Amino acid sequence: MRDYIFHQAHSRDSTFVFPKLRRLVRNWMARKKLRRLEQLDDYMLNDIGMSRGDLRHALRLPRDIDPIAEIERLREQRMRRGLRSQ
Repeated sequence: MRDYIFHQAHSRDSTFVFPKLRRLVRNWMARKKLRRLEQLDDYMLNDIGMSRGDLRHALRLPRDIDPIAEIERLREQRMRRGLRSQ
């Protein structure tokens, strides 16, 4: 699944003049939104299906990886195992 996401991002970005720059800016904006979520308490994060660990993991990823896609991947993985946010 992760390979699919990377391939999809690569093919989408190849149509733009500066694909790497576009991806970096888009991921930077996503990280900026995620940093706002850091201000929420654990109960609110759990209510939206996210844990503080997921949030920290996503913010530590390399700049060229979409942190929101990674959080969604973690959430899907957790749901497959039948667990809620930890």
